[in-house]
Amino acid sequence: MADSTLRPAAPGPYRIVVATDFSALGDRAVAEGLRLSTQYPHAELHVITVAAQAHGGVLLPGPHPHVIPLTDAQEKARTEVARLSDAYFASVPCTGLEKIAVYVTVGSPAERIVALAAAADADVIVLGTHGRHGLERILLGSVAHEVLRRAPCAVFVLRPRDFLDGEQLPAIEPPLEPGQHPLQPFRESVTYHYVDRLTQGTTRVMPAI
Repeated sequence: MADSTLRPAAPGPYRIVVATDFSALGDRAVAEGLRLSTQYPHAELHVITVAAQAHGGVLLPGPHPHVIPLTDAQEKARTEVARLSDAYFASVPCTGLEKIAVYVTVGSPAERIVALAAAADADVIVLGTHGRHGLERILLGSVAHEVLRRAPCAVFVLRPRDFLDGEQLPAIEPPLEPGQHPLQPFRESVTYHYVDRLTQGTTRVMPAI
């Protein structure tokens, strides 16, 4: 949703809860949380990753899920969030952000995200529409749907244009291979039409790729 729909900041810090799963889309959610934090004179960022309980530790989501001790998982999450924030603020002034808190917990992702938002008295929750990796997918219709239903605050559901099914689309750079077309994956569904501005009629001018 647009920033204008977020409720005004309270007298205290503007609190942002971000759900991430160590995917590219999860990283984008953290970046969006950092962007929102720059719009307020006082802000706090609370970043949560929900893992699965496993023998000998926790199973973190991500491209290569593996079991590690909880303390190691917490340090891994802290290091990753620090890397993302350092990269973001290398080109953007860090204005009102007062602190970043990082959490690794276990349980139901939607329940844990909502519980953190309630405990932190969050103003907004930020999460992606579809994280394909991990034990629990963050996608509209499951985790995000449940967060939207139960959240005690506004919810910013991130749907980047350069992502498809939770994966970042590769950049297409010329020259292309012979016979290759930038819209090749959509060859079964694409047609092109001209619109006649006088008659408002349409004429098909190109078949599907």
